Parts: sequence; structure tokens; C-alpha cells
Amino acid sequence: MNYIGNVIKEYRCMSGMSRRDLSENICSEKYVYLIEKGERTPSADLVRLFSDKLKVDLFDYYQYLDCINPIAVRDNLRIFNMYRRKGDFMSVKEVTDSAMNLPDFQCKPWLYEIEINRIAYMIWFQNRYKESINDLNALMKNIEPKYFMSAYAANIYILMSASYQLTNDLPNAKNAVLSAHEIICDKNKIEKYEQIIITVRITCMSMYYLSDEFHKVIHEGNDLLQYQYEINSYERIHYTYFYLAFAYYKIESYNEATEWFKKGIYSVMHGHKPMDVYYISTQDVFNVLMNNNRMSQNIINDFKEKYNLS
Repeated sequence: MNYIGNVIKEYRCMSGMSRRDLSENICSEKYVYLIEKGERTPSADLVRLFSDKLKVDLFDYYQYLDCINPIAVRDNLRIFNMYRRKGDFMSVKEVTDSAMNLPDFQCKPWLYEIEINRIAYMIWFQNRYKESINDLNALMKNIEPKYFMSAYAANIYILMSASYQLTNDLPNAKNAVLSAHEIICDKNKIEKYEQIIITVRITCMSMYYLSDEFHKVIHEGNDLLQYQYEINSYERIHYTYFYLAFAYYKIESYNEATEWFKKGIYSVMHGHKPMDVYYISTQDVFNVLMNNNRMSQNIINDFKEKYNLS
């Protein structure tokens, strides 16, 4: 078992601080020594003060203290998530290949992260959908029971849903994402679940839309927007805007459809999201809404030019 003193010592050394530097106006130098040696456990107030001085959130490391190298595990997980959100699965593979050399990623639960990355690369870069379905089912079958309701399991179900969808097996795709939804539905107040909650709910909207359950799309979309406002996160919010636009159009609420579609267009004009726009543009009413005379022709032309759309 690791202890927080190891992390404190590691960051202190990386920043070039002596124990005296770190302890100044906080505690005694000897107390820092005892913490780093594992003979004292710092109070929450001390951890906050050390965090400010070291310019790192030490509280974030408590969930990794059973690792051999907590800093490397935490840093790699952040990199994994960054590239997953970007859809850059070539980079996912590269950082995964490097992480596999670390002992922590050869053990559960961190091994699940490696497997999730490996299968995501198979799906999104190699188009090996049927093989990925077999691997995901095997992974889910062998996952330890204590992780059945974890983010690992939710990620497995999301990849399973995508693979089934890409093989036109919509019933199994829907069942998989609903299994993921069951895992995350009561975890809104847990910060580490924020990204997987957003991913699951966007995937649910997609499946409801493909199943012609347009009122469920609208309900899920409004719930997701409320959740993102509460956590002050607007990542991938363009998906919600577009699916709300599509669903409202399908129920013939054309004014609402237009307003949500405008929000979607404006959202993807900030930054550069070519993969997201490509996927969204394949939906059946996308071009109908693009040609809607309620839309500003100038913004549509700018959007087409930015994303090379005809």
C-alpha cells in the first residue's frame, strides 16, 4: 500500500523544494519528514495547504494510493480520457502501448482501462466490429463482480453498443446502452463519473432517435442539459443540441427544431470537431434542417466551408 507522503515527496522533489520550503508557514520541517516517511497522516487542512504550495490537487491521489506509482496511473488515465474524448484513437493506442509497461496497468482494475483502449482502437480505427463484440462480451463475462456497477463496466457497454450499432444490430445496441445507463443513473453527484455520464446519455439519445422514440430523446436531452449546467461542463453539448433538433423535427415541432439546430451549428463553429460533425451529418434530417429557410445563410455557408461540406 502506498501513502500520500510518497506523492507529496515526489512532487516536492519535482518542484525543487526542500522540506523546509514546503513546511514554511505550514508546519515543522520534521513533520513533513514524518509524513513523507509514512509515519504521520496529514490532516485535510494540511493536504489543502500542501496542494496550494505544490500546485497540484493532492486529494485527487487518494483513489490511487493502492498503486505502485500513483502519479503515473493518474497522469495516464487523464491522457486516455483526453484522447478518447477527442476521438484520437491512434494516440490512444500509442499511450496505451506505453502504459502497458507499467506494473499497475497489468493489474485490475487498471487493466480494464488497457482493454477498453485496445478494443476502442479495434472499433474506431480498424473497423473490426464483430471481433470487438466478442472481446467485449468476454471482458464483461470475466469482470470481477465488485466492478459490475463501475465506470469500467459502463465503458464496456458503451463500446458494445457502438459495435452492435455499426453491425446494424440495433436491439442489442440499445440493450447495451441501457445497461450502461443503469450503472450511471444514480451517480450524478460523483465527480469522477461526469464524463461517462455525458457519454452514456448522448448514446442513449442516439439509440432512442434510431428507435423512433423521439419523446424519449427530448426527455433525455433536457435532463442532460440540466446536468451539464449543474456541473458547468459544456463538452460535447453540440450532440444534445442536434439530437433535440432532430427529435423536435420528427414530432413536427419545427420552430423548436430550428432553434436547437442553430445552437448546434453555433456550438461546433467553436473549436474543430470534424468527426462529430461527420457523424451528425449522417442523420436523416440533417440536410433538411440545413436547408431550412429559417437558418441564416451566412452561418450555414461558414459552417460548410469550415467542415468541407457540399
